[in-house]
Amino acid sequence: MTDPRSSPRPARSAGLSLLALSRAGWQRVGVVLLLVGAAAATHWHFRQDSAAPASRARLILVLPDTEAADPAPQAAWQNAADELGLKLEPMSASELVRQRGEGRGDALILPDALHRRMSDALAMTLRERVRAGDRLMLVHDAGLQDVDGRYRAERSRLSDLAGVDYGLYGELGAGMLRETEVQVQPSQIAALGLPPGKLVRGADDLPYSRYRPDPGPDGEALPVLAGYRYGRMRHASFVTRGTFDGTVLMQAPDGSLIAGERPAGRGQVLFVNLPLTPLKLATDGLLLHGFLQHFARDLAGQAQLAAVPDGIGAVVMNWHIDDRKALPALERADELGAFAKGLGPYSIHLTVGPDVDQPGDGRGMDLATNPQAQAWVRRLAAEGHEIGSHGGWIHNWFAANLDTMEREAAEAMIDRNSLLLTQFSGRPVREYSAPVGHHPAWVTGWLRQREIRAFYFTGDTGMAPTRSFQDGRRPRPDIWSFPVLGFGRHASFEEARAAGTPEQVIADWLDEVSDFCAEQGTLRLVYFHPFGLVMYPQAFQEWLRHSRELTEAGRLRWMTMAQYSQFANRRLRTVWSLAPEGRELQLQARHPESLEGMTWLLPAARYDRPVVLSGSAQVDRSGAQWRVRAADGRALKVRVDPVPA
Repeated sequence: MTDPRSSPRPARSAGLSLLALSRAGWQRVGVVLLLVGAAAATHWHFRQDSAAPASRARLILVLPDTEAADPAPQAAWQNAADELGLKLEPMSASELVRQRGEGRGDALILPDALHRRMSDALAMTLRERVRAGDRLMLVHDAGLQDVDGRYRAERSRLSDLAGVDYGLYGELGAGMLRETEVQVQPSQIAALGLPPGKLVRGADDLPYSRYRPDPGPDGEALPVLAGYRYGRMRHASFVTRGTFDGTVLMQAPDGSLIAGERPAGRGQVLFVNLPLTPLKLATDGLLLHGFLQHFARDLAGQAQLAAVPDGIGAVVMNWHIDDRKALPALERADELGAFAKGLGPYSIHLTVGPDVDQPGDGRGMDLATNPQAQAWVRRLAAEGHEIGSHGGWIHNWFAANLDTMEREAAEAMIDRNSLLLTQFSGRPVREYSAPVGHHPAWVTGWLRQREIRAFYFTGDTGMAPTRSFQDGRRPRPDIWSFPVLGFGRHASFEEARAAGTPEQVIADWLDEVSDFCAEQGTLRLVYFHPFGLVMYPQAFQEWLRHSRELTEAGRLRWMTMAQYSQFANRRLRTVWSLAPEGRELQLQARHPESLEGMTWLLPAARYDRPVVLSGSAQVDRSGAQWRVRAADGRALKVRVDPVPA
């Protein structure tokens, strides 16, 4: 169970820090030009070929010209693109200005935090490029100030591109920025990649579900973004004025636009009135990833390297077994069919010392002397489940004292827990979860030294596995956090039971999680304590039944955290491009070991059915996309013909 006092505080802290910046007049800060070589193994290789097909539109991150003081903001965008399988090309503002008037259908991202100050020349270039056919993702405070740090009195210079007036410094002063709830249009939830449970609705704040009717125009308010333990979240957003002439994605309760897309000239603009970069740096990256994917995939038609093997969605069921009272609940879960043939594998994490709240209380699992616990560990390992370490030997005491004990003592307790699990499972520990969700940044580096590449995380809630920024610092390149997926304010079943959540609500949420992963081709982690799981037996059995149907249909699979982290790190070593080769447009890929399981997604509205030229791959249609699934082999070449205009 997670303690809110020790959990990362994502959106709330990010919003308050921006408000503080606003009230201080947003004092001058150095804009950032950041390291271009992040994740070089997956960068675009662009060829300056005047005969290149028009469909070879680039996805460009526009950066300021000033040298970086901090590489984290650009790394936040580059890491997100790599994890989403998108090819993101950094380009300086001055280089973009030199290309003014050359709109080629490129997709330009103007990130927040990096471009608060902007020259008039860049603002004019952006207008010209959009009018000529480029697409623009305009984020939050980008361009709000001129190069000298001054605001325009009436409105932001880029209000005409956004489609609403914002940055109303002359009218509102520091009040132009405020914290507000974020309402989401139900029709846009899937496009933005918001998972089940991330939105709440109605007076009871139950998780939004597609099994209940959408809010009517004159009735219930729109669903609102929520966070685990926090409930309804508030985010920093600019007050807007005027009628928006496009598609509203998100809005504030007072009607201010928070996100929307609109045509502009021959191009298109996605305006996101949220601080995406600071949020991701404060362990709340879901919105940056969701908007980046929507812009690149749905608006710009970019190709993607799927984030999951074979492009098939997956679910991680993460069990947290804290002490000996979980053992009878494990027996009950077994009776409910949790460990039936054809289900799993699961990630099962245990705290195995003899105590729980205090040294000497004798309430722990005591794996060293408890035959029942030993039998369970051996059985679960033999059946293929991943046995992971749930922290440091004495579950509650370890979590409560982690910040004050000597680091060497904390490391010794984690080691002790892992070594005993290895003794009885017969396999080294490859996964970790922090008791009570308390996971300081130093633990991540220490786990990596122990060859552990996957850990449960209470930050970045609702996301697919990611390399989380902790304390605002760039993450290690190859260790993956697995954010917990909550349902509204709760994530564990015992929390839901204490709040009086009906079993049908839990059943709907679990089924929607599996549907979401299958339909979106993504992965999410759901966690349980065994004694909480059996509080909702019918919901749990229904979820197992529904998930089995999806797995048997080839639309979903179970994965462990260790399995996915191995794939994710192998995926990052894939070198690929979609570029002209003579008169053809070709997808080319290579890997030092094997491309097996690597899958590319290409929009069927933009490309005809791909044709494999060399190497081995299967091509099929998945919804609105072509899916190119590589087989074993180190190289692949595929012809990709654009659909005639």
